[in-house]
Amino acid sequence: PLQLRMLYGELKPLLAVDFVAYLPSELVDKIFILLDAKDLCNAAMCNSLWREKANNNAIWKKLCKDNNWINYYDDPSISSNKDVMMTTPQRSHQPALNPLKSNLKICRWKEIYTRAYLLEQNWNKGRYTAIHMLRGHCQRVVSLSCDGTLIASGSEDNTARIWDLHTGACKHVLANHTDSVRCLALKDFTLVTGCFDGIVRIFDANTGRCLRTLTGHQSGIDSICFNGTYIVSASADKTIRVWKFSTGKCLQIMRGHTDEIQALDMDGKYAITSAWDDTIRLWDINTGKCEKIWKNDAVAYCLKFDGTHKCFAGNDDGSIKIWTLKDQSPAMTLIGHTQEVYCLRYNERIIVSGSADSTIRIWNHFGKCLHTLKGHIGIVRCLHLDGLRLISGGDRKKIIVWNTQTGKLLHALHQNPSLLHLMWCNETRIVTASPEPSGTLTIINFW
Repeated sequence: PLQLRMLYGELKPLLAVDFVAYLPSELVDKIFILLDAKDLCNAAMCNSLWREKANNNAIWKKLCKDNNWINYYDDPSISSNKDVMMTTPQRSHQPALNPLKSNLKICRWKEIYTRAYLLEQNWNKGRYTAIHMLRGHCQRVVSLSCDGTLIASGSEDNTARIWDLHTGACKHVLANHTDSVRCLALKDFTLVTGCFDGIVRIFDANTGRCLRTLTGHQSGIDSICFNGTYIVSASADKTIRVWKFSTGKCLQIMRGHTDEIQALDMDGKYAITSAWDDTIRLWDINTGKCEKIWKNDAVAYCLKFDGTHKCFAGNDDGSIKIWTLKDQSPAMTLIGHTQEVYCLRYNERIIVSGSADSTIRIWNHFGKCLHTLKGHIGIVRCLHLDGLRLISGGDRKKIIVWNTQTGKLLHALHQNPSLLHLMWCNETRIVTASPEPSGTLTIINFW
């Protein structure tokens, strides 16, 4: 009826009450903090008042925390003011960080959320750029380390090189070595190298100057660990040495293995080694004492150690054994791979293994295989685990990005320009090293 329509027309403006304008600010914040990012962005388009309420650091910080993006606050590579741009095919993405014309400045945590979201999309959709090919070595690159600012590479050409991660420029050529640089560790702008001439060398990564040479090993050095205070080196002479970084003094010589040492890891006061004598040994680096000898009945090609509770060993028989510090027998043995296990990674949720059988397996900590990932041809040599994202590198120039929760292959980087056997990753970049005589490194950028 006409009268009802007229009455509704009179009452309609009174029914459209903007509750944000009338409710206490604290209550509005409690309402808005329940919204997800999409709903917040929709709310911000209602009017200037809603946009102001949605532009709240506390709300966007919570959303960053929910997505494990809190660490991006201090990451200059993602929190810088430059525009986001990526990838293959060449495409530019400039985030609309301030989509509405307003004098209201976007809050810091919303900007971080926006950039982190776009970065996540680059990883998930395969948007990247191979920004630098680092050439300089004339033989195979056999060791690689990176601290997020600098890259260090060691080669069979008897040199180590220090590169700028962001520009790809070679900053220093360290020609002090007389044999192949088999291993190295870069931390706090200090580079420690292990050479096949049996000498450990310490360099200032900023200047390239050799600070100390540590002698004592009777054969080539195969593995190095450095925690900023101590250096632990494992040699083909079947010994492990502990050195004081500040003085260069050898504090401990640890003997016990009866065959060549295959793998070394270090965490806290312990170092752990595996050897071709089919044993894994746990060492106290403060006393030099062997705390545990685990009979592995296989050669552990790779070791991961959390320093307090567990040791994970990937073996040449395809098994993965998990040892606890209090037990003499393995707490768990994971069976599934049919050939050697070359790499391992784990977090509080899963264990990931890569094998010569061309597969990657994702296990839970109860020993159940959750997913078997197939996509590589040849040996899976490298793994990087970051939250739900897994990056794997293997033969045939192939790098694959996976979702560990679903086991889904997100995308494969077929354009890596060379074979790879070493890989380093962070939130925005992948660095790969080639086993080919040309000795190239490649920086792949997702930001």
